[in-house]
Amino acid sequence: MNGLLMRSGEDVTRPLGQSSARWQVLGRAGYQPQTVAQMAQEMGHARQSVQRIANALEKEGLVAYKNNPADKRACLVELTAAGEAVLAAIYARDQEYSQQLIAKLDPEQLVAIATALDGIARIFETHFETPMDHRPTLQEREE
Repeated sequence: MNGLLMRSGEDVTRPLGQSSARWQVLGRAGYQPQTVAQMAQEMGHARQSVQRIANALEKEGLVAYKNNPADKRACLVELTAAGEAVLAAIYARDQEYSQQLIAKLDPEQLVAIATALDGIARIFETHFETPMDHRPTLQEREE
């Protein structure tokens, strides 16, 4: 499923000269300026991968590195005006793309999907609220 979602992200971003990976970095910077390490941790990617993408986006003028008052060694990545425009265009294409996909599902399917995703989210939230050394194994959960 993850591979299919990534491919759909490529369908959304490719016509704009971007990629799913670039979209993720632009989106994180658009949410709030943050360090590459913070982005990588939140996205679940290697810091080096995010750094490479951020550097490419900076060369294209879509993000800028700014001084970080909390840590002089780690700059903040923030969107430029050009980056904001690209991100807005990606979001607009994504909205259209999502509407086309949703139109192919009947309302009962949408409700079932939303309900299942809410349940999965609650399981993950509970899992991550528990300290690592106290987390039950899958087998213990099923008992």
